[in-house]
Amino acid sequence: MSDGQFVRQILGDGYVEMTEENIRKGDPFGVYKNGNEFGMFVNIAANNIRVALMAFALGIVACVGTLYILFSNGLMLGTFQHMFFAKGLGWKSILVVWIHGTIEISAIVIAGTAGLIIGNAFLFPGTYSRTDSLKMGAKDAVKVIIGLIPFFLIAAFFEGFITRHTEMPVWLSLLILIGSALLIIWYFIVYPILLGKSGIQVVKGEVIYPEQHD
Repeated sequence: MSDGQFVRQILGDGYVEMTEENIRKGDPFGVYKNGNEFGMFVNIAANNIRVALMAFALGIVACVGTLYILFSNGLMLGTFQHMFFAKGLGWKSILVVWIHGTIEISAIVIAGTAGLIIGNAFLFPGTYSRTDSLKMGAKDAVKVIIGLIPFFLIAAFFEGFITRHTEMPVWLSLLILIGSALLIIWYFIVYPILLGKSGIQVVKGEVIYPEQHD
């Protein structure tokens, strides 16, 4: 906040200058209007899945790689947001950027937990051999990553096709934001809790219902 050059060090001179030019033109989020919608969708989905896989795979390095990915992406996101808040565009940036960012950032954080699952299995094998613990941790982590792919596709669709409409009504933007947040909370927090309370388990890929336990 006190170093005017910090944002350039993190985001790069080209991106900052482009954004400042867009602000002067009265279109601060014009970057989302560049390019073909479908092309943006494909590129964004591929990039986000790549970042998620890196956060997942680097968990094997005692969690350090995963934590680095999460920290570096968090640093870029925080710097990006501050750039707009400092120019009086904070609320507008939330209404525009978090149309896709709500699902995208949540999914990257959850992908990071998949990496931490692997790292935890490697560091703390408990009564299992380190190899067996790592295999079990990797199996659980892969389930998380596979479950995230549809969310990355949804986020990429929003960014490619929806976010570019920066003048959409506030109520519509809020509807997408809140709906996205509720979807993430339901699927990754509430639904698993309900399954746990119902006694339903998944063993070796097979769904086991309470009456089958015996």
